[in-house]
Amino acid sequence: MISTGWSMLYLALLVFWALGAYNRLVRLRAVIGQMVDVIDVHLTRYEELVELAVTAAASAPFGWQSSIAPELGAAHWTRLQTAARKTAIAMAHWQDLLFSHSAARALRDSMLELSQAWKALNHPDVYYITVAAEINAKWVELDVLIQPDIERYNQAVAAYNSAIEQFPALFLARLFSFHPASPL
Repeated sequence: MISTGWSMLYLALLVFWALGAYNRLVRLRAVIGQMVDVIDVHLTRYEELVELAVTAAASAPFGWQSSIAPELGAAHWTRLQTAARKTAIAMAHWQDLLFSHSAARALRDSMLELSQAWKALNHPDVYYITVAAEINAKWVELDVLIQPDIERYNQAVAAYNSAIEQFPALFLARLFSFHPASPL
């Protein structure tokens, strides 16, 4: 009779512990999802800035710094537009497969390409292209705004990955298919 009481107590403690551990893993995964939404907002703003810059350049030819063939800059604009599209596609793919390491890597690579395309467009050697100062300022502002959110996402990923690897929550993580996430 006494051993049955202790067994029930241990079983109840085990059930409450399992529920608590499971809820913690779910909360940590939800934080990652919230940070993904924040990063998505920023990346959408990058895409809008690219469209704004292209439209401004196309509709204001007087903004070109040189009268030599404006088509010389077409490769830079095309690279920027392609990088923006690839980033949007990679973001959508990453949201669908949030815990896929390859999707996270593709998003990181596309974000890097977008940044490099913008820098190439604004490089001093590309003297025949002018991007409006206010658009450049918005881009720089967005670069500053996204960095802390990426860092918070990476911290959330580290906390989640650590939690699913800890004993004994490791068993629940495997049982309920909690897969590790990739940082950006």
